[in-house]
Amino acid sequence: MKRNRLVLLLSGVVMLAGCNMALETPDATTTLTPTVTATASATATLTPSPTVTKTSTLTATPTLTPSPTITATPSNTPYPTATPLAPVTFANDQWTPIEVAQAIRSGMSNPWFAIVSINEDTADRPEAEQTPVPAGAGVETLYLIDPSNGQNVEIVDVPASTADRIYWAPDGRKVAYFMEPSLNSDGTRSGGLYLLNLDLGLSFRLFDIASLSPRGIPQHYPVWSPDSSQLAVALPTAYDVDIFLVSANGSVFQNATAHGAYDLWPAWSPDGQYLAFVSDRNTCPTWTPDQPGSCAAPDVQPPSGGNLFVMNIETGSVQQVTDLFVDGPAIWIGNAQLAFTTGLSDPMARESRIWLANFQSGTLVQISDADGSFNLGVAWAPGGSYALYHRASEPAGVILKNGTGGLVSMTDEYLFSRFGFAADWSPQGDYVAFAGRNGQCPYGLIVARNDLSIVFTPPTTPRVCDPSYSPDGRWLAFAGIQTQVGVDDGRLDLFIGQPNGYGSRNYTSQFKGDIQLLGWVGSS
Repeated sequence: MKRNRLVLLLSGVVMLAGCNMALETPDATTTLTPTVTATASATATLTPSPTVTKTSTLTATPTLTPSPTITATPSNTPYPTATPLAPVTFANDQWTPIEVAQAIRSGMSNPWFAIVSINEDTADRPEAEQTPVPAGAGVETLYLIDPSNGQNVEIVDVPASTADRIYWAPDGRKVAYFMEPSLNSDGTRSGGLYLLNLDLGLSFRLFDIASLSPRGIPQHYPVWSPDSSQLAVALPTAYDVDIFLVSANGSVFQNATAHGAYDLWPAWSPDGQYLAFVSDRNTCPTWTPDQPGSCAAPDVQPPSGGNLFVMNIETGSVQQVTDLFVDGPAIWIGNAQLAFTTGLSDPMARESRIWLANFQSGTLVQISDADGSFNLGVAWAPGGSYALYHRASEPAGVILKNGTGGLVSMTDEYLFSRFGFAADWSPQGDYVAFAGRNGQCPYGLIVARNDLSIVFTPPTTPRVCDPSYSPDGRWLAFAGIQTQVGVDDGRLDLFIGQPNGYGSRNYTSQFKGDIQLLGWVGSS
């Protein structure tokens, strides 16, 4: 296979990036209507002020980035709040042509699965060796794999330090990826957030930024709109964080929230009409020093969360969803409901709660029990009809609730580690698959129906992590350990089988690098 590589190995140094606010919360059956509170108005309308729109030029002469040297280990030190930062600008540079494989040049007829293979170049190694090459080559290769026939297509090479910071658009035609900043051998600098457009056959840099965690606040990543036309990304401004939108062809770049507060964790509604985010604007209207109501001080750290808001993309109006303190990203359950878990910003927390809010009706339901338990890893069935999650505190177990917080079923047969549970529902909601994550995968793959009755468990106990259904519901993918003559060789591979868990096979046995699974690409 001819390899068309964009090798962007880097050198240099980069900086990467909680207190919980105790608020009175309703119990499992409470219904709250987001009316006017002492801290915010649920009907307030804030119109964002977009910044200057910058038009890209697709006729610019592409410049290949020279191969740099070693990349230093990044730091996670947050910036002091009262220290102004230089505004993030739209770079629109480092244009590089990429040859697109014929198999995907005109699109994909079914979902494919994306992986990276780290240090895949093994030309000088014995063919019989199956273990990954030692770390040091510093390159990872992005692949797409067709589950219908096992065909794999090489997309691009990036530095191994990129790891899983690769974000595919829903249509499978664009991919954003982050590279650590580096000083190249010729004195030029590379690194930041890049975008590869398969339709254009071009890769270019969107932002010259040192981290995807603005001011050290974690769990941030660029989020594609459902129609794959634009990205939402949280970026630091001089004194706070705003959410910016950038179009897939680089022609539009605007500040969507444009507020003096911290606006965090953007999430698109499935219909693309709304953008959810978390903001501390009720308690800190501005972080600019010497401004009325400013929260800025030299010894004040960035907030660990705020309240949940929804913005209408067309009108720019902003509506508060709940007065709960939210300390992590929310996810959409349909076009009206938002699910989120509170209490996870502190890694030593002993209590967390799972919520489901409807921003149109104003209802708020606590899904997890109101007993001070620690709950996480929730997976939602289509439409929010069911929620499966792991209760990590005693009595521990896997819990199945309905959309109003009522208990459907539970089992204590599978006891996962604190952050070692992963689950996914089939698009039709008839199956839910669960296993381990973070390499802590003691039970293999378990597939159950929507009443938690088990339909599949492996005949042995292979190490299986991170199950994931394809968007069309035809396949179930998971990470597993390849075995030879019944012995684990320590190598993680991609397995894909039927929705009920049966008939899985290894799709990456031919690879020689260290495999990481990214997820499904392309819609049904």
